[in-house]
Amino acid sequence: MPTVSTLDHNEVRRIAITAVFSDDYFFEKVVLKGGNALAIALGLSDRTSLDLDFSIENDFDDVAEAEHRLKTALERRFATVGWVVFDFVFSARPFTPREGQNRWGGYVVEFKLMEKARYLEIGDDKQAHRRESLVVGPRQQRKFTIELSKFEFTKGKLARELDSFDIYVYAPEMIAIEKLRAICQQMPGYPLNRTPSARARDFYDIHLIVTETGTDLGSEENADLLRNIFEAKDVPVELLQLIAEQREFHRPDWDSVRGSVPQEGLRDFDFYFDFVLEQVKLIKAFGNK
Repeated sequence: MPTVSTLDHNEVRRIAITAVFSDDYFFEKVVLKGGNALAIALGLSDRTSLDLDFSIENDFDDVAEAEHRLKTALERRFATVGWVVFDFVFSARPFTPREGQNRWGGYVVEFKLMEKARYLEIGDDKQAHRRESLVVGPRQQRKFTIELSKFEFTKGKLARELDSFDIYVYAPEMIAIEKLRAICQQMPGYPLNRTPSARARDFYDIHLIVTETGTDLGSEENADLLRNIFEAKDVPVELLQLIAEQREFHRPDWDSVRGSVPQEGLRDFDFYFDFVLEQVKLIKAFGNK
């Protein structure tokens, strides 16, 4: 277990992930997904983001209890390495769901960290705590974030072990399909997203997943999986056919991706975009047989 003097961004991620799964209530309900599932649990990425993404199959039965249990779990786990969790905030996103969008959204958790001895030395000066809170990672973050997306499709999750804790993660094909869904959610044809954003990294990650794991997105099993994951957020599967029209929308985001991935063997944006288009051709879920 790391000491106070050696705690870095990777250890913060691992401790936070295992904290979530250390609580029985969360262990039964959540699944780690996204870039950190690729990096931490599946070893397929060097993603350095401190923002952790989890899926919930339904919703919490008691949100207040979920908030209390997660705060306690984080406090206990970080205390084992001499750190204090403070400025903990648990909030619903969106804050006020629009009509017909109850299945869209979830919860966001934010917190800061400080070495316990220094925290106690400062006393009740909250502003001093914030000024001296832990800063880690390439983005020099002080605020750590956990996102919990509700009403997701989680069947097919994988059991893994992380630092002697049992955890659940999305299977590679689930991550790839959710990234396809996220690409479709940026389109004008998806009315629930009013602030679309470029997602060039998703094209890179889909290529990584398919080539490194041999995932066949065109299999019958994955066609069913795709339908379920898209339906979880009311995303029309037919939008897959429109990805080709979004090339220039995502292209400007490639510079940020290029600076955050291994340079050896890196291709240009069009290579990864075209790769995804070829994968879409293999997918039969929208009648492309």
